[in-house]
Amino acid sequence: MIRLSLGTAIELGILNKKSDIPPTTAYIMIGNRCNNNCAFCSQSTESSTRKDKLSRVIWPEYSKEEILNAFKNYKGSNIKRICIQSMASNDAHETVKEFIEYIKDDIDLPISLSAKLESSDEIEKFFSYGVDKIGIAIDAANKDLYESIKGNNYNEKIKFVTDMAMKYPGKISTHIIVGLGESHEDIYKLYTYLIENNVTVSLFAFTPVKGTKMENINQPSIESYRRVQLMTYMINKGCLKDSFKFEEGYLKDIKISENIKHDINKGYPFEIRGCKDCNRPYYNERPGSTIYNYSRSLDKEEIDKSIKELNL
Repeated sequence: MIRLSLGTAIELGILNKKSDIPPTTAYIMIGNRCNNNCAFCSQSTESSTRKDKLSRVIWPEYSKEEILNAFKNYKGSNIKRICIQSMASNDAHETVKEFIEYIKDDIDLPISLSAKLESSDEIEKFFSYGVDKIGIAIDAANKDLYESIKGNNYNEKIKFVTDMAMKYPGKISTHIIVGLGESHEDIYKLYTYLIENNVTVSLFAFTPVKGTKMENINQPSIESYRRVQLMTYMINKGCLKDSFKFEEGYLKDIKISENIKHDINKGYPFEIRGCKDCNRPYYNERPGSTIYNYSRSLDKEEIDKSIKELNL
């Protein structure tokens, strides 16, 4: 089973609809069912959610021939990368290999893979197929949460991700989901450690999905998320821990330099960050609702609103 995100299908011209923020990456999902049981995920083994969803995004199914033809006939300039989201199963991994082999001679775009890979041999194998970046999800920002929500060993996962990032500099990414029950200080510690070990990190806001174990958990407050966005932006800029004041784990105050203030006034900390050319439109939000991650440059009104949401 091969699916495109709704926005990708529209951008490639397979669906005759309009999207107000075109994706800059073509998002492809491969696999019938995931072997994982992540408590927040629509694709987990115990989820009763419809299987054409990941987070709140709809993923219609197409043949590999339809997808390749759409890429060949694509006249736009927005799509600069392909990102394959693979289910955690041997069948899905085999289909990923077959799909990459099918398209790579005809499509001159870098390919990222997000998958549950658990050995250096698996990582090396997918790089040999033509993938140039690999994402390995961590999601939860502390040990207890990770092992409760994901059901795997946290320390082993962190070690594996950082070992691979040191072995393949600039090629390993992960993401952290804000709002699973962690503290801001948990995120600070994990994010700093990952950046120090050459891991590219994306931020997501937790999104409750009906039919999952965590369907009744609320999204994080926008104040909480904005503070995490600014904190992680500043970590990327080399700011040290004395820039951040935590009280009982919550980020209560931030020392902001003139350079960071300039960037805030441009809206940069509130834009999507992570892999190059990935903008993930409306992954965490619906058009017209609270925007957690801006998938484009912010206008003056949005910048003013985001600064107000920081409440600093």
